[in-house]
Amino acid sequence: MSALAQLAQHVWLYPRDEDPNKVQPNVGVIITERHTVLVDAGNSPRVARRVLLALDERGAPPVSYIIYSHSHWDHVFGAMALGAPAIAHETCRKHLLELAGKPWSQAYLQEELQRTPAREIGLRAMGRAIEDWRGFRIVVPEITLSKRLRLHLDGLTVEIEHVGGQHAPDSLIVRVPEDRVMFVSDCYYPPPPHQRKPSDTLDWDMIERLADEDMDIYVDGHGDPRSREEFRRLTIEREA
Repeated sequence: MSALAQLAQHVWLYPRDEDPNKVQPNVGVIITERHTVLVDAGNSPRVARRVLLALDERGAPPVSYIIYSHSHWDHVFGAMALGAPAIAHETCRKHLLELAGKPWSQAYLQEELQRTPAREIGLRAMGRAIEDWRGFRIVVPEITLSKRLRLHLDGLTVEIEHVGGQHAPDSLIVRVPEDRVMFVSDCYYPPPPHQRKPSDTLDWDMIERLADEDMDIYVDGHGDPRSREEFRRLTIEREA
């Protein structure tokens, strides 16, 4: 797996796995003199440990916060290996509290697959991501927001805003205005595959609204970073 890729002065990326079957998204990394903030936690403790090794190689400070972009498993299941409090939307906390009470195991995944066959792709990816369910736990957010939250870290601003959307109602975006970087994660994606209809598309209005902001780099959950113009050009599909 690739090491950290630098996007701006304080912003790095632990890149996604390009194999879509692994459902391993990007992990954003914001580093200041005394703090490291992660945007998402990886899809498993194994991936989170790799992120920590990459941070050590960079001489980064310890992780102070994990910001959950939303509550989907592939963005939060790594948090137990990171040893830091999580920040999320209040709806995300409610959902993860419910998930934390499930009897996580390969047997439980098989039961879920029988109950909801439409989730097969995600459930099988989950089973591959977690090599050992013994001791597994979901880190429920300690800090929540309803609309906005701002962190001030060694002179750097991290802005967190709830935007919702069709992919996940608890979706957040994270801005680093001094570096002109925005983490949009999956907020403009269609609904998850098991909930998706053939007519579902990207959220064009969300893309246009976010592309109007004064950012240079847009980072989503499962693709390469884009410039503002590249992000805006996603809407061309609507016009085709």
